[in-house]
Amino acid sequence: MAECASFTPQGRAMSDSWPEAEAVAALFQRLRTGDPLARSDFIHATLDPLLHHLRRWRRDADEHACLTAAEDAILALLRNTGIYDPAGRTLIGFLRMSAEGDLRHELAKEARHHRNRDSAECVELVPDDGNNSPDERADDLPSFDDPAVAAELASFTATKRAVFELMREGERATPAFAAVLGIVHLSADEQSREVKRVKDRIIKRLQRAGGKP
Repeated sequence: MAECASFTPQGRAMSDSWPEAEAVAALFQRLRTGDPLARSDFIHATLDPLLHHLRRWRRDADEHACLTAAEDAILALLRNTGIYDPAGRTLIGFLRMSAEGDLRHELAKEARHHRNRDSAECVELVPDDGNNSPDERADDLPSFDDPAVAAELASFTATKRAVFELMREGERATPAFAAVLGIVHLSADEQSREVKRVKDRIIKRLQRAGGKP
């Protein structure tokens, strides 16, 4: 992604190894205090090891998907440092978790793209699998301009954010959500129940944040 590349210092060797946790924490503190050089230094220190982690974590994923997920996780933090809670986990652990969720999302999008391309010339009626709650309609969700709703979204884990993005895109196929949630090993019925549980929970959280009972 161009935004990451444009802030990566030129002529410096990248490394697959993470810096010391204290060094990453110090970089993050510089970000929060507005240091103008912190952004490029943070990307340089974290992008390559995060990409290396994703390659090892999902060896079946292609390079583009891994790079996109690593960049998205880093840029999400750069845009809003408040999404990281130091009391929850280390910053390196947070970046790994966030990037893993983004990669699951990327892989689900790729799978959906191939599925749609393969079925472009046929029309199929798909029965409701119990996973298409009426609460998913856009008019049932509060406005995302509401600061309370925005704050609630920012508190989501990377996996729940990926599920939410699929919901916003209108995805209804259980396998797409199962891939994001990492539950493809479960039976179809178990996948359907778990996907519905997670989606219903997301909707309820956003509704409560927006003032709906």
